[in-house]
Amino acid sequence: MVGMRLKRQYLSVVAICVSIILASVIIAKRPQESARGDLWLPVGVPPSLGTISSKVSVDGQTKTISLSGTGTAYAKANQAYLTLGVQTENSSASVAVEENARLMNAVVSALKGLGIGEERMETVSYGVSPIYDSTWQKVIGYRVVNLLRVRLQELSLIGRAIDEAGRAGANRMEGISFGLSSELQEQLKLEAYRKALNDASSKARLIAETLNLKITGVLSFSESVYYPYPPTRGIEVMADKGATPIFEGALSVSVTVNIVYTFE
Repeated sequence: MVGMRLKRQYLSVVAICVSIILASVIIAKRPQESARGDLWLPVGVPPSLGTISSKVSVDGQTKTISLSGTGTAYAKANQAYLTLGVQTENSSASVAVEENARLMNAVVSALKGLGIGEERMETVSYGVSPIYDSTWQKVIGYRVVNLLRVRLQELSLIGRAIDEAGRAGANRMEGISFGLSSELQEQLKLEAYRKALNDASSKARLIAETLNLKITGVLSFSESVYYPYPPTRGIEVMADKGATPIFEGALSVSVTVNIVYTFE
């Protein structure tokens, strides 16, 4: 009996010693775990305003706010691209080619008469293709298509250019597109940049004021620029109906910036 009591006392003492040792290990290990690796502490901020995160590292503490800002600048188009041409058909390929060349020369002369130089004209398509009968078995002629792309910096000439080209023999009017010159694009880009930066900065100030934070700097910055593709409008020759009316619309340049602010 005495031996059994001594054995139980011995086991109790051993259990107490083991518990003390384990507790010491846990207490000693927790500060190391807090200091080792990165610990992200999310703070609730609506996604529309960005996200805030606190990143704790061994070397110190880095707290960041990731935000985006968008800005758009608008302007009326200051140049246009007119695509037109001549289509001829004949049972003889050589005759179709010659007739096409004669009419296209007349079209070019008419455009030059409006003060549009050859440096603003560019052949974008030229092709000769056979014409088949209803059975698609026999060639009955040839079709020649010559398309010209004309850059117009004087938008007031668009209607007259269409009409004069039509009178001279242009029978293919593919469409017209409006655009921005390189200089105007750069101006709009800088204006959009300012708006995008102001947008991001205003969000950062709002978050800082609301959550009682202090913005200390910028950790990273990235941006993207979007130039919308100018739509092409179909046109019809209206040589006998007065000047063709053309109304250009507004085009835009958009900039999006992504900024990571540091705060304390």
